[in-house]
Amino acid sequence: MPQPRDNLARELRAAVLANDHEEATRLTVEYSEALREHWMTLSAQERADSQLPKQSLELLTWVRDMTLVQQAMAAQHLALVESAHRNQLARAFYLQSA
Repeated sequence: MPQPRDNLARELRAAVLANDHEEATRLTVEYSEALREHWMTLSAQERADSQLPKQSLELLTWVRDMTLVQQAMAAQHLALVESAHRNQLARAFYLQSA
């Protein structure tokens, strides 16, 4: 029996926050499939009244935005490490030549 969409959405958010890209990818596919299956069971009127497209777009937009934030943070951390490494090399070279 497939998991309810709300549980999948919660797990997807948790995977993104944990920086677990493989799990987030798997859950995105699973969530999309659950949405598709549910959407196919709705009548035309239920589809017209449904908040599902809005909710799913909000979730997937959040996932994208959080991923971009995490990538930017990782790039900043890498830049700091590279700068510290360069400073250490310069200091070592200076001490060696003094």
